[in-house]
Amino acid sequence: MNHIVIAEVLKYLFAEKKTFLDRTDIIVFTATTNDEVLKIHRKQKADLIITQLDMPGIRSEELFSAIRESEELKQVSTIIVCRDTLAQRERSRQCSANAVFPMPVDPTLLHIKAQQFLHVAPRMAYRAALAVAIQGRFKDRPLPFWTEDISASGMLIKAEEPLSVGDGVFFSFFLPDGRHASGYGEIARAVPLINARDAFYYGIRFTNVDPSVKSLIEETVRKY
Repeated sequence: MNHIVIAEVLKYLFAEKKTFLDRTDIIVFTATTNDEVLKIHRKQKADLIITQLDMPGIRSEELFSAIRESEELKQVSTIIVCRDTLAQRERSRQCSANAVFPMPVDPTLLHIKAQQFLHVAPRMAYRAALAVAIQGRFKDRPLPFWTEDISASGMLIKAEEPLSVGDGVFFSFFLPDGRHASGYGEIARAVPLINARDAFYYGIRFTNVDPSVKSLIEETVRKY
């Protein structure tokens, strides 16, 4: 599971309906001040911090110094967004961030860099009929769901049935080339659809998938 801290003022850079942040293996925290960034990181041990120079609270130089000087906190990748001036670039350099993006920021390039730091596996959008059996519910009777996207580590599905985070699931579906994929997973995230009544997106994290099936999914994602 990857933990990301993002400055509230930078949320607009991730405003697309579907980004890598929607993945089941990513948890996002937002912060309005540098003090909150540090507080969240101390508690959650973030894998990536995306912040902006001159956030309210303690100076950014103090924030990054506290992170880099702590054995407990320094194992984190950092991205700073700053104004495109010589002074701001120099201050960002002094913070020893792993990457610096001057404004205006290209969201696509920012997303690519963030995924590189997180070593996030590729994912592809794929809509297909999906049979899912929820342990202890519906008498373990498979129900029709729809896949929205998949990766080697999990998938996003859409359904009308109210399910719970932590539910164990057995899934079965066919890939675009007709090959069959099945295995077990766990619901890691549940998000109600704003524009659809009584419908939900569920993020499934794979927990028990045969290596051959995992390789099959990885091959399909690369291909398509």
